[in-house]
Amino acid sequence: MVKSSHRSVFGFTVESDIPFNFLRSGEGEQVLQVDAAPNTDLQHEGPPLFQWTFKDRNAETSAQLYQSGAVYHFWTSDTGWYRVDPAARRITIPDSADEPRRELRLWGVPSMLCFVERGEIPLHASAVEIAGGAILFAAPGQFGKTTLALAFHRSGHRVLTEDLSCCRLLPPPVLIPGPASLRVRPDMFDGHAPEGTSVISINADRAFLALDPGRRGTCVPVPIRGVVFLRKSEKDIRLEQVEAARALPDLWALSFRVRRHAGLARCFSALSGMASATAIWNLYRPLRTDVLSEVIALIVDLCSKQAGPQR
Repeated sequence: MVKSSHRSVFGFTVESDIPFNFLRSGEGEQVLQVDAAPNTDLQHEGPPLFQWTFKDRNAETSAQLYQSGAVYHFWTSDTGWYRVDPAARRITIPDSADEPRRELRLWGVPSMLCFVERGEIPLHASAVEIAGGAILFAAPGQFGKTTLALAFHRSGHRVLTEDLSCCRLLPPPVLIPGPASLRVRPDMFDGHAPEGTSVISINADRAFLALDPGRRGTCVPVPIRGVVFLRKSEKDIRLEQVEAARALPDLWALSFRVRRHAGLARCFSALSGMASATAIWNLYRPLRTDVLSEVIALIVDLCSKQAGPQR
């Protein structure tokens, strides 16, 4: 195994013979080993723990997660099987698939299982860095998390993660940057890479962009300055601060827990602490590109007024 040229993601140093497109520079706190094997060697039978449907623009992708003792098997209809051993920090990926999509699936559920084993909490959120702090944009799919992250990238802010946030919720709460990627819908992509990115692949449902090395940074944890829940509105753009007790159900819904897992109580406790220690807002805005500059100005202005830890 060799270390990738851009070596880290979610606080792991990645050791692998496989070339990856979306890793950040610098060392992680632990080593994650990634290798490849034929799909037939990774298959697993039995009832799944979870089943998902990812709704892309032109198709639906099914996914299933299985557990055999301490080992997990994750399957998606567009890439195949992944074997995950969180305690050993080892992931085996399919040796044949669309490589950019295969890699981004790797940095989803499989790597999430490994950082959950380490004690971090996952949230379904993108995140950007503003004035030395992380702002998380939390929402389910189709709420514009990646579009908003790309808009902040165009404005000069570092994208910390586009879909899955790795949160360490010991005081003070921090975010550990994820893959240096952006998956852009066809209606948001004109065929040219935005400045500071390169096109890795273009498919019917997504353009896969990698952040340029100078825009990636490392996986050094970034203090969480706030969490913004994305809401839809017809016309107006407004921010409303959310009390901790009201925010907790949404945080819980957007986190991930393995049923019957001993970490359920720890996860709830950590999210409660995060809700109490972190500023949380609802952001109401139309899902239109012509309002993005106004949304960015609103968030940046809010961050400039918030007292918070600096890196």
